[in-house]
Amino acid sequence: MKKFILLFFSLLALELQAQNTHCPTVLSPENLQWLRSFQQQLDQNGLPAANVNPVYVPVKVHIVGNNEGKGYYNVSSLMRAMCDLNADFEPAGMHFYLAGDIDYINDNDLYVGNSDAIWFRSEDYKDPRAVNVFFHGAGNQWCGVYFPGVDVVFVLNSCQGPNATTLTHELGHFFSLPHTFSGWENNNEPFDVERLDGSNCRTAGDGFCDTKADYVSIRWGCPLAWNLKDPTGAFFKPDSSIYMSYSSDNCQSRFSQEQMAAMNANLNSRNISKATADTRVLPEPKKRFPLNGSQNQNPEGVLLEWEAVPGAFAYHVQIARFGDWNFLNYDALVFDTTAVVKLFGTWEYAWRVKAITAANTCGSFGVVDTFSTKEIPAGIVQLEPDMPVSVYPNPVSINEKVLLKVKQKTVLNLSAVNGKVLQSLVLEPNEAYELQLPDVGVYFLLMQQEQGLKVKKLVVR
Repeated sequence: MKKFILLFFSLLALELQAQNTHCPTVLSPENLQWLRSFQQQLDQNGLPAANVNPVYVPVKVHIVGNNEGKGYYNVSSLMRAMCDLNADFEPAGMHFYLAGDIDYINDNDLYVGNSDAIWFRSEDYKDPRAVNVFFHGAGNQWCGVYFPGVDVVFVLNSCQGPNATTLTHELGHFFSLPHTFSGWENNNEPFDVERLDGSNCRTAGDGFCDTKADYVSIRWGCPLAWNLKDPTGAFFKPDSSIYMSYSSDNCQSRFSQEQMAAMNANLNSRNISKATADTRVLPEPKKRFPLNGSQNQNPEGVLLEWEAVPGAFAYHVQIARFGDWNFLNYDALVFDTTAVVKLFGTWEYAWRVKAITAANTCGSFGVVDTFSTKEIPAGIVQLEPDMPVSVYPNPVSINEKVLLKVKQKTVLNLSAVNGKVLQSLVLEPNEAYELQLPDVGVYFLLMQQEQGLKVKKLVVR
């Protein structure tokens, strides 16, 4: 059986290489058999009741770069894509949430959407309890595609920008939906052509009776520039509003009622959804460091810190030179309350942070703070994090003792955030020293050793 599937997949790969199309998804025989059975139930039982409350669906995000780790889909686009996806699926009663951290993959073959690589390697990264979406940066075979053989979705980075519907279209395929022009792939007229009056709607086209006949398997703007003619001689234009058509993204706005019922039934058969999730818009995190307007930050490693927000799944952090958010120097999803960011040069930067839940990536950033960097003079280097310096505890309460211990001779200066040196010590190897605590606040320990300078933050509560 696997040889047959592999042969089918290799033939599909050849077909994909011969086209440059929006979405070359072809549902498997098993997918179609399930769908036809469901559509027969619609004729017998009618539409099932719509979801009273939304069901929450996990999405495992895989971001693919090349072997050098370049070409990643940016986090801002991902946050917007998840937000748009949930708006598109809201009428269907389905709401998607992030299933854990982003999986970053460096693989040239997956990066260009090589079909054989997708077949053999996707299983290594998949979360079987979630919808698996891979964003990749190169390739001209598709904008997006659902691979039923391995049950994964691949989306080209450039095809999922603002107001794009590529991801929505591919998840429609994931949950059993064919194209509205099903049977017309590569402009080949099918044996049974769907009629405009719907008299053969279950046996032709996509099998849904509330989607209009559609024979156009190339990208088209709305309305279609020419008329179609059905077998009875009736002229018409296809419905451009359906996500599963090939109309332009700006034309699309909906799934049909039968399509939504099919997707929910398919989701129920997968047993991956849950009944509740936190969709709140969380308050803005309170920033701790660097202080707004602070100067002379070391661009080799700028420490950002903020207070935890109860219920936060992660924090979306951005840095931009001169506050130009169209050109980001740092754009990341952080699962802690600190980040150390490598920047460059002597510049003024702005930074902002937003707390998100796994099920709500929307919302706005709060207050923007600024800081400036200054390059370290030649001959001064920072120590690597594993250099032999022990500071315990940290953070520390005002009534506790801070113990210092080093494995080599160290000159230590305790500095305030404004750069003022409050205390100086010379530490000998393997001896414990007690630090005199200043008032509550944030301080820095500047430790000069033979290899260079290590800067460590000390928080006094």
